Amino acid sequence: MARQKAIGASEVIDYRAPDVVDQLQRLGPYKYIFNATGNPESQAAISAVLQPAGGTWASVLPAQNLPDNVKAIYGTFSMTAQEEEHTAFRDWWYGDYFPKAVTEGKVEPPRFVKRQGGLAALQQASRDVFEGKVKEKVVIDPSEE
Repeated sequence: MARQKAIGASEVIDYRAPDVVDQLQRLGPYKYIFNATGNPESQAAISAVLQPAGGTWASVLPAQNLPDNVKAIYGTFSMTAQEEEHTAFRDWWYGDYFPKAVTEGKVEPPRFVKRQGGLAALQQASRDVFEGKVKEKVVIDPSEE
């Protein structure tokens, strides 16, 4: 969590904490939340965090079973940001936030590990990711033998 604070986070909450929804609600209210996983567990948590007023939830996966007062936006970040209805957000993100975050060193490239063995290594690498044995991004060069 120190890393997140070092790059500018005002608050850091462990998403696995049993009281994560309560912690987030105490920091709210929120009008807009972006989620990069979109799985059913995060959808339920975000729906709860946006209550009682509701809000907008953007995700990389389609929404399922959201309350009526939660509007879902589904699509890739870059494509959604280009839509006319999101002009104010786009102007803030690309014109203010992102350039400042880059020049202040608050954007870090993802950590990765390269696996040898080409496509033959893909199955084991996938298994390691799903089993939580690898926390970084896994890179495989399919042209390797």
